[in-house]
Amino acid sequence: MIRNKRLLPCILSAGLLIFVLPSYSATTCNLKSKSDIDVIKSYIRCLDKVLDKTKQTQKIWIQKREFELTKIARDTSNNKILAPFTQSILDHEKYVSDSCKWRYLLKLPNALDAAIEYKQCEIKLIEQFTTALKKPI
Repeated sequence: MIRNKRLLPCILSAGLLIFVLPSYSATTCNLKSKSDIDVIKSYIRCLDKVLDKTKQTQKIWIQKREFELTKIARDTSNNKILAPFTQSILDHEKYVSDSCKWRYLLKLPNALDAAIEYKQCEIKLIEQFTTALKKPI
């Protein structure tokens, strides 16, 4: 029975890595300086795909850290570990939204440029946070 309890976290971690690895093959989106509206729209769609992959990767790492912190809290009887982590996730989501919003507003007369700026900002900030989540506990 003890072996099964030790084996379960290993299996779950391996399963998470299987889902994480495909998301590393991120699509590269390129936009030429003078493009027509159709090319710009396809670039925005490409950014949407990259953003979805980036959010998926972040979600996996958040779940992995929650699992690890829950296990640590259970093993050490320190029930205060998970609350600050959960709060940091919520704070980061608000930070991304607000930080990218003002960048969007700066470009607003041109809606396409504003949308591109917002999506690029989101991708960059989510990737930075995911990198921080990947650091070992």
